Amino acid sequence: MSIIGSGVVGSATGQGFHKLGHEVIFYDISKDRLRTLKNNGYKVADNLSDAMSQTDISFVCVNTPTHNSQQDLSQILSVLYQLANYLNSTDKRHMLVFRSTMLPGTMRSVVLNYLEKNCIKKRGVDYEVAYNPEFLRQISALEDFFKPDRAIIGDEGSSELSNLLVDIYKPLTKNILTTSFEAAELIKYASNCFLSLKISFFNEIGLICKHLGIDDKVVSLGVSLDKRIGKYGTEFGRPFDGMCLPKDTQALASFIKQNRIEPDLLEIVLNINKKIEDLTTTRQLVPGAREAHS
Repeated sequence: MSIIGSGVVGSATGQGFHKLGHEVIFYDISKDRLRTLKNNGYKVADNLSDAMSQTDISFVCVNTPTHNSQQDLSQILSVLYQLANYLNSTDKRHMLVFRSTMLPGTMRSVVLNYLEKNCIKKRGVDYEVAYNPEFLRQISALEDFFKPDRAIIGDEGSSELSNLLVDIYKPLTKNILTTSFEAAELIKYASNCFLSLKISFFNEIGLICKHLGIDDKVVSLGVSLDKRIGKYGTEFGRPFDGMCLPKDTQALASFIKQNRIEPDLLEIVLNINKKIEDLTTTRQLVPGAREAHS
């Protein structure tokens, strides 16, 4: 298998599959990343076509940052251009698995649409496409790879690729959900936005404690001892930060607006987080918050 985009997610994905016994080839536009991987004993390719020609399945793990609350798909589009060129130049069948975070509808309207317009080969015959969002933290990405709470596979019905992915993830988790592209895309966003919501909720409780002269640490502890709630994100004064939670919450809020739905709750979450950032002189990440995506 080939890894296209060897940042935090791509490196952990490839190294994890390598440890499971799969042959893995890494590709990235960063020569420094490839040099580091090569020095650590992993196989790398100088270009995308070289990586794909040696493999049957590729995991696309490039970054999808947010600019002005809008998702930037420039890296996805760049990869799609190269993928289409490769598929047009070969008679070899290939499986494409996208792991990059994308808003609901992107797989269908951007990824599939681009490939079907620019690739002379036929999807379902010459190549297959699936969406497999990641749930990895930067500080423990490889550990998270081996201890997933679930594996999500977005596909269009039962296909050879979705069945293959189920088999690939079986050694890691029993919780494997195969669903539509759109549901898989939203599962990723909903997961991250819920973490943002939880952090902002407890920061709001912390502000109430501060106003009333109540020990916020005792309140957080007392609430977090409920197994349904847990400790994550319950400490007052620590906003969510980094490359994932803010960008995903902002992107989903903007996406909801574009679909003529008011993102009331998400806007409150973002406003509380901004308030805590302004109040906190020494900003610390909530433990376990994602700091990078790719």
